[in-house]
Amino acid sequence: LGLRLASLIFVSLTLIGSIIVVISSFLIPRIGTTGAYVVLLIGRFTFGMGAESLNVIQSAMVARWFSEGKELAMAFGLVLAMSRLGDFLALNIGNTIAGLTSLGFKLTLIVGACLCGLSTICVILYSLLDKLAEKSIARPPPPKEVINFKAVRHFDPRFWIVSFTVLIYYSAVTPFVAIGSDFVSSNWPNKYSYLAITPTPVVILSSMCLSPVLGKVLDLVGYRPYFVACGSLALIPAYYLLAFTKVAPYVSTVIIGLSFSLVPSALWPSIPLIIPEENTATAFGLMTSIQNLGLTIVNYLVNVIIEYAGYHWAMVFFATMACCGFLLSELLIVFDMNLGKQLCKTKSSAPPDEIKEIN
Repeated sequence: LGLRLASLIFVSLTLIGSIIVVISSFLIPRIGTTGAYVVLLIGRFTFGMGAESLNVIQSAMVARWFSEGKELAMAFGLVLAMSRLGDFLALNIGNTIAGLTSLGFKLTLIVGACLCGLSTICVILYSLLDKLAEKSIARPPPPKEVINFKAVRHFDPRFWIVSFTVLIYYSAVTPFVAIGSDFVSSNWPNKYSYLAITPTPVVILSSMCLSPVLGKVLDLVGYRPYFVACGSLALIPAYYLLAFTKVAPYVSTVIIGLSFSLVPSALWPSIPLIIPEENTATAFGLMTSIQNLGLTIVNYLVNVIIEYAGYHWAMVFFATMACCGFLLSELLIVFDMNLGKQLCKTKSSAPPDEIKEIN
């Protein structure tokens, strides 16, 4: 399909799905709660097909224009920052929007659909700019992606280590973001009650603000696997402080936020450095599928742990996942040292830029 056509298809699915969700909210008086719920599920399913696939295409877009390590991590950091901004707004202003008019939550859904429409406009603009850039810049056209599942078997072994590191690391952070406020409220019911709302916004906002900066640092310094190891290692004492001490929770939350800024900025830009350009989108899609499948299982497991053992053992579980992430990052360091050290590449060590303006 190519990146431009694929992005237009998937953003259209996202827009259509969001519109169906809005429609479902107005159908309750006509077809009842059950019927409206079925329509809602159809909309959410359509939205999910588009949104998750669009994330993959977005990563491939960035890899296409920031290849060979030139500002690659900073570009991914900026993308992550915008993603975190969307997370923060979705989690914090939905209720405010719902309270503006008598429409209630329906207005929130309408605003979400409008934002999907804005996303569609942005994809159209990107497609036009991408087409114009190919004509005005002396750059070979992107290699055509071919659906070849056999190629996956020959992916660089570092790809699989990076993919499972993403799964393990996100399993140590994203479930905590979901339950962090409840944990603080239950563990410090009086002393730190004013901090009960802080875990989610602190982690998200720190990632939003620091990801581009740390991405720039990674472009200049390189050594991505080492930064992944440091970020994973930092989570272990943070979760043990939450589980077994009465140290103010914001200390651990800040550490987790810093780690969540550093590690994704190092992991996601690693894929274009070890996978051929014609297979980059396939690699991002496979890595995203592994991550989502694993997080589905982990989120269920975390809820079971909380129900039967309590929040403290959930923190121990997160620390264990962080420890596994650290071990995987050490394995990645070993493989990278033996396979050319591409993941330690810096901006200055990248080949000279061959893109030249055509007169």
